Amino acid sequence: MFMFILQAIENFALAIIVGGGIVMAAAVRPLLSAKLAISTGSDVAPVFEEISINAWNRYNRLALLSAAALLIVDVIRVLTRLSSAYWHLVLAFLMLAALIGKLAVDKQLKQRLNTYAADAVGSKEQNAGHRLVERLTKLILVIALLLVVLPE
Repeated sequence: MFMFILQAIENFALAIIVGGGIVMAAAVRPLLSAKLAISTGSDVAPVFEEISINAWNRYNRLALLSAAALLIVDVIRVLTRLSSAYWHLVLAFLMLAALIGKLAVDKQLKQRLNTYAADAVGSKEQNAGHRLVERLTKLILVIALLLVVLPE
């Protein structure tokens, strides 16, 4: 029964991370990026940028909580000797670290937007931040898919 509960928590956490990441990357980001590209230079560009940052930030917080739950489940499994898959624990920790990094970059993006408004949209620094977030997102999705596909 205990193993079943741990497996359910793990499955739920991975579903949030993978499913939410795919929805955000495949549906939300392209939609907002297209609107942002059309409105660049106008007064609504900062609004679309802020919506994009806030949407990702909410997902990242939820994914961070899920990754923390996943890490806790893995620690419990290792400590109780229900599993000796240390690689699973390491991957969960790397995912948690990448999500913390994403939240830090999101904070910088939001601060830059609040400080410089329309001038921040499309700036070299802002674009570099978005590229870093995209790379971290890909890393997180690959790690999460590995945790889903590879048996413990």
